[in-house]
Amino acid sequence: MKPSTLTLPELSQLTIEQKAAQMVMIDIPGTKMAAHVREHLSQTPWNGVILFAKNTQNRAQVVELVEEIHAASPIQPLISVDQEGGLVDRFRFPEMTLSPGCMALAATGDPGCTREAHRIMGIELRSLGMHLDFAPCVDVNVNPQNPIIGVRSFGEDPVRVAKHGAAAVEGLRAGGVGATAKHFPGHGDTDRDSHIALPTVSHSRERLEAVELLPFRAAIERQVEAIMTAHVTFPAIDPREGIPATLSRAALEGLLRGEMGYEGVIVTDSMAMKAVADRFGVAEAAVMSVEAGADLVLACGPIENQLETVRGLVEAVKSGRLSQERLDQSLRRLFELKRRYAARPEQTLTYDRKAHESSMRRTVERSVTLVRNQGILPLTGRVLVLMPDMLPLTPLGEMDRGESLRPYLEGADLELSEERYHFSTESPPIGPLAEKAAAAGTVVLAVYGRDRLPDAQRDLAEAVLRANPRTVLVSLSSPYLLLDLPHVPAYVLSYNYTPYSLEMLGRVLTGRLKPTGRLPVGIPGHYPAGHGLAD
Repeated sequence: MKPSTLTLPELSQLTIEQKAAQMVMIDIPGTKMAAHVREHLSQTPWNGVILFAKNTQNRAQVVELVEEIHAASPIQPLISVDQEGGLVDRFRFPEMTLSPGCMALAATGDPGCTREAHRIMGIELRSLGMHLDFAPCVDVNVNPQNPIIGVRSFGEDPVRVAKHGAAAVEGLRAGGVGATAKHFPGHGDTDRDSHIALPTVSHSRERLEAVELLPFRAAIERQVEAIMTAHVTFPAIDPREGIPATLSRAALEGLLRGEMGYEGVIVTDSMAMKAVADRFGVAEAAVMSVEAGADLVLACGPIENQLETVRGLVEAVKSGRLSQERLDQSLRRLFELKRRYAARPEQTLTYDRKAHESSMRRTVERSVTLVRNQGILPLTGRVLVLMPDMLPLTPLGEMDRGESLRPYLEGADLELSEERYHFSTESPPIGPLAEKAAAAGTVVLAVYGRDRLPDAQRDLAEAVLRANPRTVLVSLSSPYLLLDLPHVPAYVLSYNYTPYSLEMLGRVLTGRLKPTGRLPVGIPGHYPAGHGLAD
């Protein structure tokens, strides 16, 4: 990628409108630079652009799109992405090395694996022109019913999460991109999704200090480049009803800046999320977040909403609600971040892809967790594999075609057959699949769910287990799925559904790999955190 020739202006050279726009990051539609998008970028000096899966096809296309964003932007843009690994992989195309998610990394028990995985991720993101990664997720997932964090977390132990989170920050920085610890002050003990509702964490300050805040303190010690806020209310921090941390001065200026001493960039979670957007409106939420202490407003969604965000900030300055000095405080932090990452020459587009793949495969190998085995594994004889044919790509519902497990079981002297069932079908063909299960010697049933199995998958799983008690349950995501089938005789976790994960699952299921992964979270009533049938 060519180095940008753009430079950062002096704050005194910027108008109020330009300063406001420099505090707003936007998303854009499509995989190519449409004329109206180019005009949108050129007419308003946005801080930068966040890319999503909707913006990607392949490596060359992403590089070209980023170059066009640079060319259209009047002030050096910051290019960011949500690339956590595992479930949240926006750049999921063949040229990218797929990284395990946080929980899979924690299952290895080695923060060194986390550091190296994020270093590789950073190198490859930088090669695409990324400057800031909205990762890692350092939420402590202590609630088995959490519908949005789950395997995006390093686990339920705050000390473990702090160690792996700090390692991820170090790894991304070593790879050439800035890191973002999220979602402050903690989204791990919620049972509602802030994309659609406003969750509350009601714990005392003492409990928050001991659990939720510990990983953020570790990230701050590593001088993490950014911290993303949570659209979650914390009565112990701000007793005002219905005010999420994103909009709370007590949470951001009082706790994060004042008590915890954080001096980096504070970025909001997407202001298009219903927890904020439906309650406060686009412009008011943006102004409240800056009043609270946020430096960067993440304005995803329609162009008009993005423009309304800037207009809201400008009007707040003109009315005296916000001072220009308040905007300047944020711009100094944002410009420093740009000087460190966006304004330096881009790194080479080439790297040792084979070395990256080899490293990731070794890490995934150490993550697969055998939770239960009552004489079912290794597989022998006639084996029926039941796999979802489509799986969620991100928590926002983007779908990806499910991989096949069968190729990774071949060569083990098995009589194999595989059937696919649709993940989201309300009425899957339970009868025919149950009949095939009854005729098999052993069934390998792969399932996916955030915190629990969707009803359709649970009904299918129960029917299969009744038809053939020799059923191995394979979770391609959450460890908690055992709670829906507590009597299954064998249970294996991959935490992911990438080809690397399926390869290692196949080796474990056929006895060619001794699993060493251990649970980063407990399964209530069954197994504690740290459990694993490992040698």
